[in-house]
Amino acid sequence: MRVKGSKGSLLLLALFVSLSIVALSSVTPVYARGGGGSPYSCAVTVTVASGNFYVKTTVNSASGSTLPGPSETNDLNSYQNGVLYNTQSVKYTVASGTTTSTVTVPVPSNGAGTYSFQSAILNSKGSQLTSCSGTYAL
Repeated sequence: MRVKGSKGSLLLLALFVSLSIVALSSVTPVYARGGGGSPYSCAVTVTVASGNFYVKTTVNSASGSTLPGPSETNDLNSYQNGVLYNTQSVKYTVASGTTTSTVTVPVPSNGAGTYSFQSAILNSKGSQLTSCSGTYAL
């Protein structure tokens, strides 16, 4: 009886060790998109005039590198009080390590509120390079 218990314990230990090895070998690192190691960054500034928001997005590459070309797309989502009310996509050419695009977004007829503008910058293949956002209160 003691031998059976010992074999059972050994089998249980062997199962535990083998499952632990399998679990450890299948662990892969996870990287946040656009975080930490991204060589690109962007910033959004917002002005308002004549019933329109002018949303300026500036994209920068890391020191000494250039933005991937030949073009990029700025996918801009505009929110009023947290509700999406306008979406625009603007494509532009890239010539250096810094580029700027300005998107005109109409102010809604119900005007007052807090506005958020979220910009996603895509390369010419459609992969996201970076993202940024800006806010404005009326």
